[in-house]
Amino acid sequence: MRIISCKVLAPVVALSLLLSACGGGSGEPELTPIGATLTVTAATNATFNGVYSTNTVSLAEVVKVNPITDEPEVCSFRFSGLANANGNGQIMDGDIRYLPGTNALHVIFVSIAGFEFNARDSINATVDRANDRIVLSGKALTSSTGVASTITVTGNMPMRGNRPEGC
Repeated sequence: MRIISCKVLAPVVALSLLLSACGGGSGEPELTPIGATLTVTAATNATFNGVYSTNTVSLAEVVKVNPITDEPEVCSFRFSGLANANGNGQIMDGDIRYLPGTNALHVIFVSIAGFEFNARDSINATVDRANDRIVLSGKALTSSTGVASTITVTGNMPMRGNRPEGC
């Protein structure tokens, strides 16, 4: 039988702990029997406007992430699979991060047809943990690419139950 020496095993364990402490967010979204609808209005590019919905939104498990940077600890999950109802083939995916133990959104990323938008504030957004959802009420998001482009998002994004403490 071959025994792994402590000189080999210790760095592997240390690296694993370091990578897990860096954050990383939630895993891949999985199909659920839960519906979701988000409406995009006031888009700089009108092709993004419309109702994005599905009866089976894909949701990742909510995880608590405590990064080693200046960023605060957050609860994080991803969603995917919201199709634009106008039939143009645009799909919306996203990543939502909120502060544990509060109703404050920290950051939201939304991607529509490969174009990413984000907001790094809690204005017009509420974390409704009791009802397993994020409520967006005219939430303005700005293009992540530096292009002067914005969208406004309204609706409820469900999140999975059985979340870590505070999430």
